[in-house]
Amino acid sequence: MNSKKATTARLEQAALWWQRLREESVRPEEISEWLDWCQRDPDNLQAFEKIEGLGARFDALDAETRAALLREMLDEPAAEASEAAEAAAAAVPAAPVRRRHAVRALAAGVAALAIVVGASSYLGRGGEATQTASYVTAKAQRQDLLLADGSQVSLGAATRLDVDYTAGVRGLQLGDGEAYFEVAHNPQRPFVVRVGRLKVIAVGTAFNIRKTGARVEVVVTQGAIDVEDAARDAALASQQARLPNDGAIRVAAGQLVVTEREGLTVRPADREAAIAWQRGSLQFVDEDLSVVVANLNRYSRQEVVIADRSLDGLRYTGTVMQGREAEWLAAIGQVFPISVQRDAQGRINLQRRELSSTTRNAG
Repeated sequence: MNSKKATTARLEQAALWWQRLREESVRPEEISEWLDWCQRDPDNLQAFEKIEGLGARFDALDAETRAALLREMLDEPAAEASEAAEAAAAAVPAAPVRRRHAVRALAAGVAALAIVVGASSYLGRGGEATQTASYVTAKAQRQDLLLADGSQVSLGAATRLDVDYTAGVRGLQLGDGEAYFEVAHNPQRPFVVRVGRLKVIAVGTAFNIRKTGARVEVVVTQGAIDVEDAARDAALASQQARLPNDGAIRVAAGQLVVTEREGLTVRPADREAAIAWQRGSLQFVDEDLSVVVANLNRYSRQEVVIADRSLDGLRYTGTVMQGREAEWLAAIGQVFPISVQRDAQGRINLQRRELSSTTRNAG
């Protein structure tokens, strides 16, 4: 298969994956198959990202737009792409066989894309764009999204985001991982993110969410949000004492809200540090080492394991640069009583380092 046919087939397959992942009936095993397909070849992931990027812009199908999109996907000169667009539109019988097949295959991919856009971004009651979609990033991968209402989302590595926009509510569900939301203003249609036991409600603001296991941290960078805690309802239902910060609380720009066993805690936060992961660095302030390692593993190609649970209580403040994890591991070995060892499976194990007799006597 020549390179152009291979590119066309790859784009068509990417468009079909794009369509399938946005259907309500998508199964977990299909998501795994898609991830395998993306990881099998870097060109597969690149093709998928091209299709996804086009999806946010594919709201007009005139000849000029088709030509521009074809030029972008095929990396062809404007005149050649325009010829392809005209062929796709008119199905010119006299077109060369190779060109006609390429255009038909690409048109099939674009048609799949157009169907998805029509299904997932149609106008609901009141003229509000609705959308149903799922986005999953792989380990060490980040992705920028443009949602149907104009809101923008940056997804961190190993993160899943499910989008379910109805005419009345812009609903989202965030799994483990991290995301930064820049919400398009619409007071009549709240933007609601469910993450862990929290419900985050905004109408037009910007905030970052990081979920590590059961722990959820939300930092507001612009405007304000309301946060509801599902643990309150569970406590009331079981007739336990009411929790601190009972009910929805308002969190303003420059503040962090974090889940704790006893309820929610709100305190000042460094807004720039909260979104530093988008620039390649993970920043932590007085964070449990287990949380640091869990987030590091979303970006590191090599898995780091806390092999000695007595290390869990250690607290860390500092920065981990993505791609320079080895330097960080060497540094914490100087700060904490930690030894870094690699096992037969290639994992990096953190163990408690025993103090030498000289060090103990000096202490």
